[in-house]
Amino acid sequence: MKIGFDAKRYFNNQTGLGNYSRWLLDGLISRNAHNYNLYLPKKVNNDYSRNINYASGIGALLPSIWRIKFINSTLKKDKIEIYHGLSNELPFGIHKTGIKTVVTIHDLINKRYPKNYSMIDGFIYEKKVNYAQQYANAIVVPSTQTKEDLIHYYKTAPHKIKVIPLSLPIKIINSKKKPETPYILCVSSFDKRKNLTNLVKAFAQFEGSINLVLAGKSGEMLNEVLNETKEDARIQIRQNVSNEELSILYANSIFCIYPSVFEGFGIPILEAFQHHKTVATSNLSSMPEVGGNAAEYFDPNSIDSILKSIKRLSDDGYRSTKENLISEQLKKFDSNLILQQYESLYTSL
Repeated sequence: MKIGFDAKRYFNNQTGLGNYSRWLLDGLISRNAHNYNLYLPKKVNNDYSRNINYASGIGALLPSIWRIKFINSTLKKDKIEIYHGLSNELPFGIHKTGIKTVVTIHDLINKRYPKNYSMIDGFIYEKKVNYAQQYANAIVVPSTQTKEDLIHYYKTAPHKIKVIPLSLPIKIINSKKKPETPYILCVSSFDKRKNLTNLVKAFAQFEGSINLVLAGKSGEMLNEVLNETKEDARIQIRQNVSNEELSILYANSIFCIYPSVFEGFGIPILEAFQHHKTVATSNLSSMPEVGGNAAEYFDPNSIDSILKSIKRLSDDGYRSTKENLISEQLKKFDSNLILQQYESLYTSL
C-alpha cells in the first residue's frame, strides 16, 4: 500500500507531537511493511533522505493552505491509498477524493479548557477536529479517556475509534556525578492544569530531607510557582532542559511525581517507568491507564492526598514494591506490538 503522512510535526516540533511523529514514522519505515510518503509544506534543511513531498506551484506560495486543502490534489496524483493525519487534523475535502483516512486525536483539551486558547485559535482548532472526527475512516486515540471525550463532545461513532497507546524510543543516559541531595522529579510545563501549585504546597509540608525538582517549559503559572517556592530552598526549577539533561534527571531521581488534573495520555509517567522510576500521580483522566499498578495515586485537588503519596514513596520498602511492577506495566507499551497495531489498522482499511 501507499500511505501518506502529514510530516509537519516530524520536522518542526522537538517535543510532544514531534516525538510521536518521529517514533511512529521511523518505526514503520524500518519495518518496510508498506510504501510511506511524507508530506511537508516547506522544504527543510536536513539530511533526511526518505521520500518527502513538498508543496509546489500555488501551494508553495501558500504552504499553510496547501497543507489543509490543496494537498488533496497532490495525494491523488501520487496515488496515495491511505492518508494519516498525525496531529488532530485532516485536509479539508479529503473525504471526496476516495482516499482512506486515519487521524490521530491526542486529546480534547480545547473542549475541556477553551480559555487556554485565543478566540481565533479556538475556532480554527474546533473546525479541524470536528471535520477530522466526522470524516476519518478511523480515529486513533492514545487512551480510553480521549475516546470517551470524543463520544461525549462530538458524538463520534465508537466503532471508528481505536485506542492505541503511545510508545517512546528508549534512550537512557546515566550521569557518573550523583546529586548531593536526593530529589523527587516532576517533569511538566507550568500550565494551570498541570497543578504545580498544589504540588509545591504539599511538598512544603513534607519534612523529609529530600528536594523537589520541577523541570519543564514555561507556562502561565510560572510566576505563581516561583512565588510559592522562593522561600523553600529544597525546591529547584529547571526550564528548557535538553533531552540528555532530562534523561539524567530521571535516572538520578528517587521517584517522580505528576499532579496534572487532565491528560490525553501522560508521557512523563511512561518516561519515568523507562528509567525504572515509579510515579506518584493523579487518580483522574488517563493517568491510571498509563500507570497501572506500578504507580501511586492521589487526589490532585487535595494537598493532603498529594502529601500522603510523597510520604509513602519516600519509604524505601514501599517504593520498591511499586518499582517491581514497572517491567510488567511497560510491556503494554512495547514499540513493536504497537507498530503492529498501526499496520493492522492500515490493512483493515
